[in-house]
Amino acid sequence: MNELFLVTGALAGFGALGHGYLGERLVLMPLTQGRDLPSTRFGGATQTAMMLRFTWHFFTVVMLSLAVVFFALGSGVVGGGDWTVVRVLAGYFAVFGVLVLVLSRGRHFAWLIGLGAAATAWLGTL
Repeated sequence: MNELFLVTGALAGFGALGHGYLGERLVLMPLTQGRDLPSTRFGGATQTAMMLRFTWHFFTVVMLSLAVVFFALGSGVVGGGDWTVVRVLAGYFAVFGVLVLVLSRGRHFAWLIGLGAAATAWLGTL
């Protein structure tokens, strides 16, 4: 059992649920209700809203998938041996955390989740 991977999974899961729910309520619904969205070559404002929603929730699914992976690693269902892939994922979390910190100037709390997940994922490989 690797408790640090379980913490990483919890952080990724918490981030995914927050991203999906809060993003839908605070970003996507207000953005798409006005219907002032531009048309694209794929369609009108309705199609633009569907593309935004798909793209937004695709990231949520990716984060949920990472949560499942780290829960599996933490519980010992899979893993062991070479931790290169986990360290790459830790690097992904670190880049995400730093970008959110810099681009939001620290106003968006997701940088804490990203850097926390990066630290626990990396430390779990040691």
